Amino acid sequence: MIQRIQSLLLLAAALCFGTACFMPIATLNVAEMSYVYTPWVLKQGIVNGFNIRETYYVGLLLVILAVMSVAAIFFYKNRPLQSKICTATILISFIMMVLMLWIYPDRVFSNLPQLAGAEIQYYNKGQFPWVLLSFVSLACLYFANKFITKDEKKKRNYITISIE
Repeated sequence: MIQRIQSLLLLAAALCFGTACFMPIATLNVAEMSYVYTPWVLKQGIVNGFNIRETYYVGLLLVILAVMSVAAIFFYKNRPLQSKICTATILISFIMMVLMLWIYPDRVFSNLPQLAGAEIQYYNKGQFPWVLLSFVSLACLYFANKFITKDEKKKRNYITISIE
């Protein structure tokens, strides 16, 4: 049934991924200049600042994860496939978090001369922390997968009992 708890959890994960597409990930501070790191671009922190580096791979991954979460909702009749989609979404989400929190800041941004010695802040006052939203979406996916496998076990036990 589409109104089960796992469907609500998958919808919550999709909403988290969709919201994360439009949130800044971190702020990089260097001497007197500040840079904003979003899922789509790294730019100067001033209004209409120019783009330093494109990070659209992160934004695309967030969109793909949101679509996968919504798609998994509609496979409620095929729970094994729904579970596989959910597991793949968890794996891709984990890879995305590693990409955003370690690879980009340590490998990519450190090669830019204007960001040498930058201090990274993942949470600024007045902003909802992007990292927390990512962990909430991972938790939603994990528990949705747990409920999907629980329902599948119930179905298999019911079929086994009714055959005997």
